[in-house]
Amino acid sequence: MEPKRLDFLVKNMGELPTLPSIFMTINNMLTDPRTSSLDVGTAISNDQVITSKILRLVNSAFYGFPGRINTISHAISILGFSSTKNIVLTTSVLSCLTLKTPVPGFNLAAFWKHSAAVGAISKLVAAETLPQKQDEAFTAGLLHDIGKLIFAMCDSESFAKCINLALEKRCLFIDVEREILGVGHTEIVGWINEKWKLPVEIIDVITKHHNKIQLSAENTKLIAIVQVADVLARGLQYGHACDNSMPILEDNILEILGLTPKKLDSILSASYKIVQDSMVFVSAD
Repeated sequence: MEPKRLDFLVKNMGELPTLPSIFMTINNMLTDPRTSSLDVGTAISNDQVITSKILRLVNSAFYGFPGRINTISHAISILGFSSTKNIVLTTSVLSCLTLKTPVPGFNLAAFWKHSAAVGAISKLVAAETLPQKQDEAFTAGLLHDIGKLIFAMCDSESFAKCINLALEKRCLFIDVEREILGVGHTEIVGWINEKWKLPVEIIDVITKHHNKIQLSAENTKLIAIVQVADVLARGLQYGHACDNSMPILEDNILEILGLTPKKLDSILSASYKIVQDSMVFVSAD
């Protein structure tokens, strides 16, 4: 990668907004076994924007809770700490990723639809293969491509060039990124994470979802889940991932996850509704 290009990206990434402080606060609180739902609720309530978003989400069809949930403490008691942490993480990251001006050739709404679809389908795949990590799978799937948006925020001209070239060459966006920049959106997130400090399992998926599966590596199953969900979302044409190509799954990935044809059919059958419901995460307030 050209030193000037690297310097430019690093300089511009340094100007990206920091995650809301509420994320680090809640992240720290939830590692303390003495923390109660009331403690977390009190902390979240200090951030009115996050509070509003969480209440909107928990009352949406995505969660499908009966009855209206009007307080954060009630939401936390129903969701549990894991889901609450992932909602705070998701809303915190999404609040930082805004484009000041449109990028030619980039459909932001279609990008977010693809991202939400990958998150929703990741949750379905995890339900069949890694049920204790369904919340993390959704969050990782939803955020898996945020490096593309960070790239667009840093250098919209080169980003637009990559989109056009990926469509012209009928190849994956990341292949064009690496050809033009020498790095892909996955590496870019790795750099910005020095500032954001996302959870390890989430950042592993974001930075490795285009890599070959390493069986002995940590979070292998979670990475594999998002890879499968990405392919399914593309195949079902949910949104747009900045290219019209299909990533090639490794031959043994279904075996790694224990995904049988019957389980895949179940996932596909359930995908439409959960994908539609997941749009609440990326729609405007």
